[in-house]
Amino acid sequence: MDNDVAEHFKQLREEMHATYATKVELMAFREEVAIQFGKVHVEIAQVHVRVAELEVRLVKWFIATVIANASVTFAMVRFLH
Repeated sequence: MDNDVAEHFKQLREEMHATYATKVELMAFREEVAIQFGKVHVEIAQVHVRVAELEVRLVKWFIATVIANASVTFAMVRFLH
């Protein structure tokens, strides 16, 4: 009976060794995941920068449109009066 238990534990240890990851493998995986998350954060930051650039461009366009409309309105009032 003791021999069966010892054999069972031996098989279990071999199966665990073949199936489960070691600390070194886990650290390598964590490093790879951290690198991927870093790349994702960089991409998100680039998107934020691009959105901010577009926002500035739209605000400038809006201000230029308001100034142009005001100029046209004042020119029409000046010529019609």
